[in-house]
Order: sequence, then structure tokens, then C-alpha cells
Amino acid sequence: MTREAFLFALQLGDSTLPTGRFSHSYGLEALVAQDTVNDEETIAELVESVVLEVVAPLDGVALAEAHRLSALRDVECLRSLDRSVTARKLTPSSRHASTSCGRRLAALSKSLTSDEICRHFAEEVGAGHSDGNLAVIEGVLAHALDIGLEQAILLELRGTSAALVSAALRMGKTSALRAQAITAALVPTLREGLEIALGLSVEEMRAAAPELDIAAMSHTRRDARIFAT
Repeated sequence: MTREAFLFALQLGDSTLPTGRFSHSYGLEALVAQDTVNDEETIAELVESVVLEVVAPLDGVALAEAHRLSALRDVECLRSLDRSVTARKLTPSSRHASTSCGRRLAALSKSLTSDEICRHFAEEVGAGHSDGNLAVIEGVLAHALDIGLEQAILLELRGTSAALVSAALRMGKTSALRAQAITAALVPTLREGLEIALGLSVEEMRAAAPELDIAAMSHTRRDARIFAT
């Protein structure tokens, strides 16, 4: 990876990137309210499960394919991939989190690169011709910024895990110091997630987290909530 690409990777992984990712708890808030997740051990277990059972086999695979399709300059297949990702996100909240953050990143991408394929696909998303799932946009943008495939996947895996740990911190379920320890302990999980994402085909994309999906659906019926999902 070039120095410039490394700096862009740091920018994409920064929590200040205005995509809205950290406004989502992905169902964690509902699990905390139900007292299902109530300590650092269960937080770590949840994040590990999400990375290995949801993000790696779905978003990680989609990101990798978007990265490859960008190299082939195939916008039509990118749209098809985007539809496939939407179809595999089973709850309204998971679709909303993915596309709301993805659309913001697509709009932002115009300020980060002049790459023709990235610009074209961002315009497709902006016009409503493609859903704009975050993982697909990330793959396209990572290719445009010369960020390697494996590094791009790891950015996605770590981005979701960091968002979940941050949500737990904001809900008072861990301290800032312990949050860093939890994140550091997840490194082997991220490596395993990378292998999963690289080992599955687009046809094998999947996400399996029924307990989290149910919690996420119940979240929308709560009278008061901190997070969008």
C-alpha cells in the first residue's frame, strides 16, 4: 500500500467520517435494554458473533466483489451486487443502517477521488438507481483510493466492531479504557473474518444472527432510544 493509500485508509476508518455509522447500535441497544448484554464479556461475545456471522460472510464478501468489479469497471454488475446485498439484509433496520451510511459515503466520495467508476456509481446511488449499501460503496471507493483488497475488508470488519464497542461505551456498559482492551482482543476475530470474506463467493453471501435481528426489530417500537437502530 502506498503512503497516500494508507492515509486514505486512516481517513475512512476514522470515527469522525460523516457517514452516520456511529448513530447505529445494530440492535445492541435493545439487547442491553432486555439485559441480554449486560457486561464486558457478553459485549465481546456479541461483537465477535456479528463480525463472524454477519459482517464477514455478507458485507465483507460484498466489499471484496465491489473492489474487483471496480477494477473491471463494471457498473451494471455493481448495481446487481448492490441489490443482492439488500436482499440478504433481512430486517428493515439492517437495510436502513447499510443504505443510509452508504449513501452518505457515496456523496462524500466525490470529494475524495476523481475516479470515473467511483463517480459514476456514486451518481447511480444518488439518483436512486442503486441502493447504496455501505459495503458496496466502501469496496468501490477503496479501489479508487488504491487501498488493497485485504486492507479494505479489514477496515469494514473493524468499522462495525468499533461502532458496536462505541455504542456499548455510550450506554455505560464499559469504560473508555476497557473499550480499547475489548477492541484489541478482537484482532484474531478480525483476521478470521477476513479469511471468511475472502473464502466465500457472492452466491454464498449470508448473514445469520436471528437473536440480534429480533432485538433490532423490537428497537423500533421503543418509546425512547439513543440509536437509530
